Amino acid sequence: MAFHELGIPASSCTVTVKAFNVIDDPSTVKVPAALFLTPVLAGCENMPCPAFAFLIENSTTKQRVMFDLGPRKDPENAAPSIAEAAKAGVMVLPVGRDITEQLVDDGVPLDSICAAIFMVGDHGIYFVYTNRLTIPLAHFDHTGDMSKFPPSTDLVLGRDTVTETYLTNPKSRLLDSDFAGRNLVKVDFTKSQLEIGGFKAHDYFGDGGFYLLDVPGHLSGHVCGLARVTPTSFVLLGADSCHHAGLLRPTAQLHTNFPCPGELLAATRSSVSATHFSPLDATGAFDLASRTTPLLDVSDSGVFEDPLTARVSLKELTKFDANADVLVVLAHDLSLVPVVGPFPKLLNDWQAKGWKELVTWAFVDEENPAFRFSPQAA
Repeated sequence: MAFHELGIPASSCTVTVKAFNVIDDPSTVKVPAALFLTPVLAGCENMPCPAFAFLIENSTTKQRVMFDLGPRKDPENAAPSIAEAAKAGVMVLPVGRDITEQLVDDGVPLDSICAAIFMVGDHGIYFVYTNRLTIPLAHFDHTGDMSKFPPSTDLVLGRDTVTETYLTNPKSRLLDSDFAGRNLVKVDFTKSQLEIGGFKAHDYFGDGGFYLLDVPGHLSGHVCGLARVTPTSFVLLGADSCHHAGLLRPTAQLHTNFPCPGELLAATRSSVSATHFSPLDATGAFDLASRTTPLLDVSDSGVFEDPLTARVSLKELTKFDANADVLVVLAHDLSLVPVVGPFPKLLNDWQAKGWKELVTWAFVDEENPAFRFSPQAA
């Protein structure tokens, strides 16, 4: 009954989900962590991360869509605001082969992709100032280079996504070439009668195989994807609802359904900073087993257009995260890379491979690259 608890309708229709990592080496990414989360301990000021893109294929109709495209490999040819930040070196996302090249290498013709779903768009307003340089923070790491896809590939966005290009609004990160010659489809969640896990939902293929969820907080038009990979198991594509597993975990329900392995639980008593994280046990050591709220919080002065709403959305997403039938995959979850990779990787058999048990607590493992809680760093 686990997935039914989220209000997911029953269906025998499924999709396949293949994850691609568009970033060559996540450790070489350069983006300030303070834009995404708090607290940021000394020595952890940077935010190394992957950038996942997902190929979704309907198992019955064979329709293919992309959910996210990752960053483009030539930021100098992006909108001027992105090119400026990339040239200054304050934003480094190294891409050797972009998603179009990776798809072709994987035997997927680009003209077989009927749509690209942008989980975020642009609002042309949201910027952070660092060293007097205006840094664009919205969407550039998800929209790739749409000009490389044929005109037959539709562009799908949330209804509230602002689609001004930089020629209309100089602050925009969108190009005219993102839209030129192709059909633009905006999903209107206000017309949906379906709700899943507290979010308005849109049945994309109309058969229960793949849903888009209206998950506000990050940017206007932000959506997540919910893919049914077997009749009773799902992959939740968390997009930019948050940027680190520590923003979702732990929760009381997660402790109950997926307890932290004893050896790792014991290790966190000394590996996690007691100065920055609570509760503490009688000896003054961090007590993970008693922590029932996520270790990290979203930044109030970063990439979230509406931090209060983002927190509400994250609280709803923790229900998916603690559900035995759902694997949550965030767009930039570094903790997944050593567990699930190398990429591209088909995600459908996650349950049979026990990936949920392996990845759920990986973010508090000192050996995992996503670990950022050390008292030594503090």
